[in-house]
Amino acid sequence: MTLRWGSVLALALLFVSPVAARAEQETSAPSHIEAVRAFLVGWGHESWDDMQPVAADSITVRLGDKVFDLAPASRKSEVMIVFPFHGLSTVRAGEEVKGVAVQELGLRVGDKEMRGPATVTLKEENGHYRVVGLSFGAETHTGSVPNDDDAPSASVQ
Repeated sequence: MTLRWGSVLALALLFVSPVAARAEQETSAPSHIEAVRAFLVGWGHESWDDMQPVAADSITVRLGDKVFDLAPASRKSEVMIVFPFHGLSTVRAGEEVKGVAVQELGLRVGDKEMRGPATVTLKEENGHYRVVGLSFGAETHTGSVPNDDDAPSASVQ
C-alpha cells in the first residue's frame, strides 16, 4: 500500500513542478519594467541607495513647462513621488525600448500635489536599464507607442 501511494505522489510531483515553474516565469515582469518599478518605489521611500543601480546620477523631471532635478547620487530631489502609482507599460520606438508609460503617478512639488500620466525615459547600458528622465502630464506619450502586452500593472502604497 505504501509503495502505491509513493508512486502516486511521485507522479503528481512530475506534473505539478513544471506547471509551477511556468506560472512563476509568466508573472515576472521584463527587466525595464522592474527597473522603473524599483526606481519609483525607491524615490517614493527616499531609498537613495536602492535607486542608484537603476537611475542616472541626475534625472530631469518635466512637469509641463517646468523642469526639476532629481539627483539620487547626491540624495536630493526638488519633486517627490506620491504613492500609489499604477499601470506600467512599455514605450517603444520600433523594437527598441525607450521608456515606460505610467498610467497614473502622483507628484508633489512643495505643498502642491498632482496626479496624472507620466513617461519614464530609459537608457539601456550593457543589458541593464537606467532611468534618465521623467515627463509628467497629458502630452507624455507623444511620438512613442505604449505597449501593454508585456507589462503587469503595479500599485504601491
